[in-house]
Amino acid sequence: MIEVKNLVKKYGDHLAVNDLSFTIEPGKIYGFLGPNGAGKSTLIKLLAGELTALSGTVQLAKGVQLGYFAQHQLDTLRADESALWHMQKLAPEQTEQQVRDYLGSFAFHGDKVNQAVKAFSGGEKARLVLALIVWQRPNLLLLDEPTNHLDLDAVIWLERWLVQYQGTLVLISHDRDFLDPIVTKILHIENQKLNEYTGDYSSFEVQRATKLAQQTAMYRQQQQKISHLQKYIDRFKAKATKAKQAQSRMKALERM
Repeated sequence: MIEVKNLVKKYGDHLAVNDLSFTIEPGKIYGFLGPNGAGKSTLIKLLAGELTALSGTVQLAKGVQLGYFAQHQLDTLRADESALWHMQKLAPEQTEQQVRDYLGSFAFHGDKVNQAVKAFSGGEKARLVLALIVWQRPNLLLLDEPTNHLDLDAVIWLERWLVQYQGTLVLISHDRDFLDPIVTKILHIENQKLNEYTGDYSSFEVQRATKLAQQTAMYRQQQQKISHLQKYIDRFKAKATKAKQAQSRMKALERM
């Protein structure tokens, strides 16, 4: 569905995304994880076409209808207008009852649909933005921290809605309890490298812990070998009879 090749993005001298290549497969639900500042939001903006890469390509498959959600979109809502007004501007061919029924699936009921957006909570604004996006029938959703500002009831509602979503989803979130019932794959970015894991968040943690333990064990073995080689070099490099062997070990040390 999306093929990314050798993607690079810089902000001034800061390298935000460095030579990343990966594929987003159709029908999969991805959790996009990594520490703050790792480049997650930059990368999802590149996928959404909101940013231009310094180099590399983002190739969307034919027929992809993309929907992108981020917190800054809450500020694009007209504060003095209602949820009903926003939807009718987007779908003028629909009757008011059809629009009300649709908004009801996003937990806007009764007089709430006529209330001005300025009276909405952050979670209600997020639900309205999501409703406007979903109306356009995207088969690929990119969601950047959609649970920010949501209360518990709204988070539960969004979780249930996303579980039923028929399409491909890439989701940035730090909420393990939110991610676990939804995602089937994890994309983890750290130190400008991207690794893919199969399974939910809990499975990712186990897999990553195992991988880190293996890397730690390999590192310790390498350090022991380096120490052994260095001792040999220090002991024999000045001896003519052992110079060739010492030189060979120096080259091995340089490679390590």
